[in-house]
Amino acid sequence: MPLSRRTMLTSMAAMAVIPSWSFAAEPRRILLAYYSYTGNTRSVAEKLQAHVGAQLLEIKMADPYPSDIRKATERSRHELESGELPALLGYPYDVSDYDLILVGGPVWWNTVAAPVMSFLERTDFRGRSVGLFATYALTPSHYESNFAAQAHNASFLPDLMVNEFDLANGQAGDAITSWASHYLLKDRPRAL
Repeated sequence: MPLSRRTMLTSMAAMAVIPSWSFAAEPRRILLAYYSYTGNTRSVAEKLQAHVGAQLLEIKMADPYPSDIRKATERSRHELESGELPALLGYPYDVSDYDLILVGGPVWWNTVAAPVMSFLERTDFRGRSVGLFATYALTPSHYESNFAAQAHNASFLPDLMVNEFDLANGQAGDAITSWASHYLLKDRPRAL
């Protein structure tokens, strides 16, 4: 049965005023920035990326640490104590396309490793949620507070701290999965 002209016009007018939104979930746009000297933090970053599909960004130094751990340790301690943080390759980083930024690195000298500190100091996190994750061997006693002090304008998710011994023994997977599921896989309404 053919529709009348009036029915057609009424239907077209109704379609024009239907809101262009839905409650369909849009995945978060996630950037996962990390620095790794030994590969432990890289391993956690890759596990997180597998769970949430984030864009990986390896924080690289313009002048990398030497492979000799003693020399690297001396240099990193000097950078942290003097505040002369290392220059980074690819800086400045544009984080404007992301609504969630995960930043990870090793705990050195009970705090944020200098390359991560440099990234935090140089990045404006305004309007972004930030999740921190770190790998540690001893104690991460000042990590969270120093991280928060450097990540300007950020709102923070609870952190993920992974013991390097648990990682090496294959016992960190459940903690990583649980954290990712609980804090990173939240969906929200989106505009069409």
